[in-house]
Amino acid sequence: MVRVIVEFSEGKVKPVRFWRGMREYEVKNVPMIFERSDGGRKYMCFAVDTGGMMAELAMDCQSYQWSVVSCQSND
Repeated sequence: MVRVIVEFSEGKVKPVRFWRGMREYEVKNVPMIFERSDGGRKYMCFAVDTGGMMAELAMDCQSYQWSVVSCQSND
């Protein structure tokens, strides 16, 4: 589980900040939003750019819990 702060605007949700472990990341850009299903559960997924890292955040649409699916340095 990961802690995420989101912004709600015009009926859409957008992650603006998240914590992975003790480290805080500010989301600079959300280039892609998509849905994924796994074992009957639906996830809303966000590709996010923090300026130094690309990450995929996923929100479980049933429990509203967030997870970091993957992350990669922009270097």
